[in-house]
Amino acid sequence: MTIVALAISSSSFTQNRYDWRTNIDQVIHETDSLSLKSQRTFYLNKILRKDEPLKETWYYTVHNNNIIVFEVRYRIDSLEYTETYYMNRGRLICMELYETDFLSYYEDEIKHGEVFFFDHDMLIQYVTVGNGLTDLSFRDPQYEPLRRFYKRYIELQKNILSLATN
Repeated sequence: MTIVALAISSSSFTQNRYDWRTNIDQVIHETDSLSLKSQRTFYLNKILRKDEPLKETWYYTVHNNNIIVFEVRYRIDSLEYTETYYMNRGRLICMELYETDFLSYYEDEIKHGEVFFFDHDMLIQYVTVGNGLTDLSFRDPQYEPLRRFYKRYIELQKNILSLATN
């Protein structure tokens, strides 16, 4: 009897994992498809350490008056950083952070990457690729990515508003 209950609960857990991941994958697929048709771009010039200029390229897609994805790319020295935030119904569902060699011969040459999957601001799964921790890495994967997301999201909204008024 205990073995049957364990088997049923294990099967139920596997099904739940499949459901949330399938839903996120479907939203990301649809979002990427929409982005190919209606992505918008703007640039921000910032000052990095020691008065070093930093140019960020922002891409975002709006569907039904909601931001569904945005991406920030920037380069520091010989490294290019990419932050991608997928949203569904106004909430973060997936966050991807990648560090690559700038103008590397192989386009998919990732030095380090992290992918976070969320459900109602709760981390469901966290995946890393590449070599060790970098400046982009989070020490607390439950809360630090959400803090970065909200900071970036507010920055995006402010710039969309300022672009609309210019």
